[in-house]
Amino acid sequence: MTATEAKLFLRDPGAPITVVGIPLALLLVFSLIPGASQRTEEFDGSSVMANLIAPLSVAVLLGMLALTIFPTFMATYREKGVLRRLAASPVSPSTLLSAQLIVNLAAALVVVLLVIVVGTAVIGMEAPANPLGLTISAVLGTASLFAMGLLIAAVATTGRAAGAIGSAAFFPMLALGGVWVPKENLPSFLQGLADVLPMGATYNALRETWAGGDPLLLQLGSMVAFTVVCLVLAARLFRWQ
Repeated sequence: MTATEAKLFLRDPGAPITVVGIPLALLLVFSLIPGASQRTEEFDGSSVMANLIAPLSVAVLLGMLALTIFPTFMATYREKGVLRRLAASPVSPSTLLSAQLIVNLAAALVVVLLVIVVGTAVIGMEAPANPLGLTISAVLGTASLFAMGLLIAAVATTGRAAGAIGSAAFFPMLALGGVWVPKENLPSFLQGLADVLPMGATYNALRETWAGGDPLLLQLGSMVAFTVVCLVLAARLFRWQ
């Protein structure tokens, strides 16, 4: 089932091109800015690329996969009756759900590695200075965002509805989470919110660890809390038909 879902994912040119193209395009376009890869005191000795752009590329990738692409696939299967037919077959719908998660998580892992390799080998960007902290932040961020995606998939009746709900969650979190505008440049009453929303918590934790620091407990706690709450709600609300 996982191999079949992977083939379907790759057969649709839109998803792979979007997943790979947007993060790498962000990385390469911003690298053309003079001095983008030079270390500065403004970012505690790290470059703009390592402190802002590389974490932004990873956070945007995870958000797109978790909040738009993954729930749209699942809701489309529900809309077309695929889940209902699978429920009457030896292959359980939960197997399809697991296969979809594996395919999307594998795509996320590949592109995160591409961002790191292209950034360090081609652009001359610094490698993550706290790889363990970065890994923990990426794992928890992925869990929280995909838990939200599962919740969207649980309530969306059609693929179009899932895309609309996912976009309604994705774009506000880009603004309020300090992704488009760094959280330190947000109004003071929004800076705390930037570390609470799943997208902002993921992005800001990646920024901290890429520069060599540790993620904030608020960021880690928020990602864990969103993961648990969204998974519980998704399990209660999910319908196969």
